[in-house]
Amino acid sequence: MDAGMAKRLAGEWIAAQLTAWPGLQAAHLVGGLTTTPDEMPFPAYKDVDIHLIFAEGSPALQPTGPFMNIIETEYAGLVIEAGIKSAREYASAEAVLGNPEIAHHLTVASTLYDPRGLLANLAGPVRRDYRRRRWVRARVAFERAGLAGTLEQLPMAQAMGGFAGGLQLLGYSCTYVAAALGVAALRPPRIGSQMLVHLRGLLTEYDRPDLHEAILGIIGMQDVTAERVAAWLAEGAVLFDQAVRVRRTPHPFQHKLHAHLRPYFVASCQAMLDAGDHREALGWLAAYYLACSDVILADGPAAEKPTYAARRDVFLAELGLDGEGAFVARLEQARTVQTACFALADEIVATHPDIVD
Repeated sequence: MDAGMAKRLAGEWIAAQLTAWPGLQAAHLVGGLTTTPDEMPFPAYKDVDIHLIFAEGSPALQPTGPFMNIIETEYAGLVIEAGIKSAREYASAEAVLGNPEIAHHLTVASTLYDPRGLLANLAGPVRRDYRRRRWVRARVAFERAGLAGTLEQLPMAQAMGGFAGGLQLLGYSCTYVAAALGVAALRPPRIGSQMLVHLRGLLTEYDRPDLHEAILGIIGMQDVTAERVAAWLAEGAVLFDQAVRVRRTPHPFQHKLHAHLRPYFVASCQAMLDAGDHREALGWLAAYYLACSDVILADGPAAEKPTYAARRDVFLAELGLDGEGAFVARLEQARTVQTACFALADEIVATHPDIVD
């Protein structure tokens, strides 16, 4: 499949669902596919990210559980992840320009469905002002606020999942750092499986490879070997299959735990291993490994839980998290690195030649 076909199939999927979605106002692509030329290959293990925009009061905007509404599905061989968005987030060009989850996608050809011209009317003003310094700063501030809000959830994450829960949240917090630096450098959003690979390239370009090493250190993957990551990937694939079979309890990562998403996890990691990016692969692997362990320990057979708990503890220990003191030190390290990265983002915004006043 090439990128052009992936885009066409995404549009077909939306057209096929319209009768089930009262209140749908518009839809557009997000993520890396928006800037991928149509003739480029689109690997089957990758997903297509979409925003579905609903009018205020639409049933789709009502929460269906304790976590955000996300549609994970498969259509004609295409893996789709669709986020449910309120039309309020698209109420004006100003609302869009300050939101890094949306703004870039309206500067490129991303529209899949727009019968009322909502996206068409926003596109011109957004393209015109996207590079203005005030809006780039606003988008960096959006990511800074997201990081602060995530770190506020750390006590709850630890209370629910111990060191494993804390590490999962610290790993997730790195997405705000990567997003902020991408925003500052006027790059397309890159927060999927290859996030750390793209981040390494950006930080190397700005002569700060030390910050990339420090980010890897937050998870404890700076010194890991390719052989160890390959072994963990094999173990993680088994965990994934078991978690998909037994999951009943809601989990923040549940939208990624579906049988058809197995390649999204396994093949994505293997592709990074094959490319020599084994350390960065461990970041994606760790998210799945720990989430699947959570699910099995909550919902798996009681007789098997001690074995899975022991495996998880070995995994954490190999990442350097074998006690409260180690986690506290890792948290302080994360705060220091994240502060430095946001300082770099501010510096980039102040000096980038393509950002205008």
